[in-house]
Amino acid sequence: MKARDYRIGLGDGCYGPGDVAQLIVSDGGTVRGPQLPDWQPEYILGICQEPKSYHGEPLQYVVLSPRYTTDTLRTIRESGGMVAVGRVRPPCDPLRLGSFMKDDVEYWAVGVLSHIES
Repeated sequence: MKARDYRIGLGDGCYGPGDVAQLIVSDGGTVRGPQLPDWQPEYILGICQEPKSYHGEPLQYVVLSPRYTTDTLRTIRESGGMVAVGRVRPPCDPLRLGSFMKDDVEYWAVGVLSHIES
């Protein structure tokens, strides 16, 4: 079964990178976040489908979590919605590791997650 693909429309200015309008990502499953206050226990791993770079670094992965407390990973997977977007910094490979540490991720944007129909 093919992984679900999403479009992430990113905000601008203080709520987004400004020079990246949208990302197309595949659902790489659920990864564990750092066990720290103000962090979620799990995130959706987005695998970037279009080559991009950000400030000279390759952009391969993002981690996504619900922006609002009324949403869950399940609901945003099923219906889309507002998400917090963390940019995974190289050389971290959360697909291989199944998790990431605090310094592996930069809080990057607030975005709108929507499904791409096949």
